[in-house]
Amino acid sequence: MRYDVVIIGGAIVGSSIAYYLREEGFSGSIALVERDPQFAHAATTLSCASIRQQFSIPENIRLSQFTLKLFRRLTEEFGADADIGFREGGYLILAGENGLPILRANHQTQLAEGADIVLEDAEALVRRFAWLSAEGITAGAYGRSGEGWFDAHAMLMLFRKALRDKKIDFITADVTGIERQGDRVTGVSLDNGERLDAGIVVNAAGPNAGKVSAMAGLVLPVEPRKRNVFIFEAREKYDDMPLLVDPSGIYVRPEGSVYITGGAEPEEGDGPA
Repeated sequence: MRYDVVIIGGAIVGSSIAYYLREEGFSGSIALVERDPQFAHAATTLSCASIRQQFSIPENIRLSQFTLKLFRRLTEEFGADADIGFREGGYLILAGENGLPILRANHQTQLAEGADIVLEDAEALVRRFAWLSAEGITAGAYGRSGEGWFDAHAMLMLFRKALRDKKIDFITADVTGIERQGDRVTGVSLDNGERLDAGIVVNAAGPNAGKVSAMAGLVLPVEPRKRNVFIFEAREKYDDMPLLVDPSGIYVRPEGSVYITGGAEPEEGDGPA
């Protein structure tokens, strides 16, 4: 079987690539290969599903802004019943004295990209959030709009449902090999014994993208790492609480009647993010 495009990984990245290829007018054949069709182990469905614009790299901010525009017109794109439970609660990234220069530099980048982020000192933050302790805090960056959290599984299902009418071949299999001729990838081998000839192969394997690239003899510095998320209850609830990132890297956000927390690994150059 030959396809113009073979996408390895059918979760949110792979499915959205297939979707927008069709939306942009691509009429060639597309195969979407996914080894876990229930997405029980996918990074998409296991993630905390948050969206922010507080990055240090302009391209990352623009990607989030593109996605935010999609969230704003979700029903126009996917139908009147489309709902991903988007809660626009904002991010509050806190910094001590050592982290403040990085926070300031990132804030300038964000403002240049039109992000609605304010940088405030500890006194102003306490006025904004009366429940906040300013101990060890020098300043914080707060996203007044365009940041929050949502149901990633619901978003994925909207894409997958929309793809059914776009002539995409869904293939349930694990990719076991990638074939090359010189500098060009020509096909992939599957664990079911099939081989797919391909004009283009897209690596959308998320944290396993490094393993996929290695099959083609390419070194990609991407690897899966174990992350832990904890759920806890607290005596007090704060309706105005954003996703809060402590200078230590610990984050916490409200989720219905409970809170979820974990350790954040910052983007390169982000500092206290």
